[in-house]
Amino acid sequence: MTAQEFKQRFMPYHRLLYRVAYHLTGNQQDAEDLLQDTYLKLWTKRDSIDFPQGESEGAAYLITLMRNLYRDQRRLKRIETVDIDPHSIPLPIEGEPEGVSGDHAELQSLINKLPDKQRQVMQAHIIEDRTYEEIEQDTGLSNGNIRVIISRAKQTIINLWKK
Repeated sequence: MTAQEFKQRFMPYHRLLYRVAYHLTGNQQDAEDLLQDTYLKLWTKRDSIDFPQGESEGAAYLITLMRNLYRDQRRLKRIETVDIDPHSIPLPIEGEPEGVSGDHAELQSLINKLPDKQRQVMQAHIIEDRTYEEIEQDTGLSNGNIRVIISRAKQTIINLWKK
């Protein structure tokens, strides 16, 4: 397949694939990267792909390819981040951990006063520095629900801190 044939066959789906990529990733940069990776995969397998002829079948094929690629990338990221020896992480025995300021300890104590769901989400987002997508995967909550929970938790923390 030549580059011209490739463009004629796959570029009409560009806008659709970008919208799907944005829906999956939640931001523009990651969506563009996923779209580029999808086209790269198509290009490398262009001669062996059994691409459906119908427009809706072609769109379904490409969306499935993109979703699978996205899942594979997430799986690899998760494996890379989990590839830490838990015994190499120093744990505090008593009192405040070394290098942790009083503000951080106070924030942690305020987070501990939150209701269960808010505490779980804030712990993952603020303390563990996890993305909304990772929290969504772990908790089963929707991205919008996570944003609302974090917003409410922040307001609760501000109110607790003022007291």
